[in-house]
Amino acid sequence: MVHTKTEGNTFTKEIGQTVYGVRYYFNEDAKETMQEKINRMLVIEVNQPEI
Repeated sequence: MVHTKTEGNTFTKEIGQTVYGVRYYFNEDAKETMQEKINRMLVIEVNQPEI
């Protein structure tokens, strides 16, 4: 069971018996959107050779 609770710039996610707390920050002067950044990171990950 996965439960998520969000407040301001933090959220907690409970997965099983473990609760994860995450704090996030967005740079107001960023040159790319979050979607663009995720897409760029995925392209880099897919193009890396396997070890």
